[in-house]
Amino acid sequence: MSQSKYKQDVERFLRNFYVNSAEIYKGRNLTGFIDWLPSGAMLRQKIIDSWINFFIKKIPNVFLMDGSTILPLIVFEASGHLANFTDPVIKCPKCSNTYRVDQLLKETNGKLICPRDLTDLKEQEIKQKSLMLELTVGLTDEINAALRPETAQNIYINFMNFKAIGLKLPFAIAQIGRSYRNEISPRGSRLREFVQMEIEEFVLPSHLDSHPLYDSVKEIRLPIFYEEQTIEMELNEAVKKGLVPNVRLAFWIGREWQWLTNELGLPGNKIRFRVVPPEERAFYSKGTIDVEVNIEDDWVEIIGNAYRTDYDLTVHSKHSGANLSENGMIPHVVEPSFGLDRIAMAVLLLNYDPSPSDRNWPLFRIPYKISPLEVGIASIHHSDEYINVAEKVDLTLRSLGYVTFKLFEKGKIEAQYAKADTLGIPLVVTVDSKTLDENTVTIRNRDTKAQIRVNIREIGQAIKTFF
Repeated sequence: MSQSKYKQDVERFLRNFYVNSAEIYKGRNLTGFIDWLPSGAMLRQKIIDSWINFFIKKIPNVFLMDGSTILPLIVFEASGHLANFTDPVIKCPKCSNTYRVDQLLKETNGKLICPRDLTDLKEQEIKQKSLMLELTVGLTDEINAALRPETAQNIYINFMNFKAIGLKLPFAIAQIGRSYRNEISPRGSRLREFVQMEIEEFVLPSHLDSHPLYDSVKEIRLPIFYEEQTIEMELNEAVKKGLVPNVRLAFWIGREWQWLTNELGLPGNKIRFRVVPPEERAFYSKGTIDVEVNIEDDWVEIIGNAYRTDYDLTVHSKHSGANLSENGMIPHVVEPSFGLDRIAMAVLLLNYDPSPSDRNWPLFRIPYKISPLEVGIASIHHSDEYINVAEKVDLTLRSLGYVTFKLFEKGKIEAQYAKADTLGIPLVVTVDSKTLDENTVTIRNRDTKAQIRVNIREIGQAIKTFF
């Protein structure tokens, strides 16, 4: 398959899950914003449910909160975002296009030239552009608030409230919610509005090198990328070498590998843990490990892990006057930060096969337990009596809690199976010529294409065995 044909197939496949926001206003909409369609929205919800189960319910002293997306400007003045949350940009004097410098250099192989008209940009001023989306709230004419660029700040400014309800150090607060960044030139998976799943663990320095569940992950072998090479090593060795700054952060990293490979089914050979060099780290981090996935020969960050030391509670204590300490000592923060949208995109792209060897149409091999559409309903005939039975099967499965998708409007049974495979639907229930006489249907397995015949009365129990 040619590269252009492959790209067209992938773009067509992705449109089953998400599209550019307000795309009917072509040329008048905004870049960096997307709308998740029904299959995409359900996929994200399945990922969220899996994340809550794996990182909150099964780990002691982790709790969920939900904070406001708009915060007063003083919060971001204290956090350092107003002063430091910027990207270097450069403007072409000829075509007036503005570029983010690091992206420009990557696109032009390290040359400061305009990729559109080849204008030399070496003499042009590089400016720092704020990524904050600032607002006016209330009747004032002055900017007094901003959309949060990360969910973390809500957690830090509530530290006293967590203690007030009785949480004891060390404890972690998780949050799932939207964040906003005024990206200079959003493209691909880089969005201006996105959902983060973040965990902020508050821990005193004396507890940084211990965790009650560390033994369950310390011997996991991970692909660690540093000094421009990937070396596979045990997590515990990475800690000893100083590549991972402490055991607390190492625990979350090991847990992430287990979740990505075992729960989401991402191939291990497409994942690496990148040790971010000091000159690239965020201003608040003393150690950062990015989890990246390889998509179409490009490494994309989907999780960021940072050791934020006592920076966050210290600056908020100073600016607010609140006592955010534990017996006079400021707790440190260990942060795993997950990008839901990018993780969902990785699940889509790394499980999509446009030309499988065992069928003449594309196949989306998403793991059954996170498949957004669980059961397809097909019919070999389109007369009213067949469709009525198919509708009843659909109602039965919906009442049992399965997410169904009606395929029988699409014509021949092969076309219905092809549609189901492209959407990643694990099972297809088909009403066929024996259904009316025997009260039976077939259930087709997506991956094997094998079919079994069951009585309609037993269909719920039969489908349950697949999940």
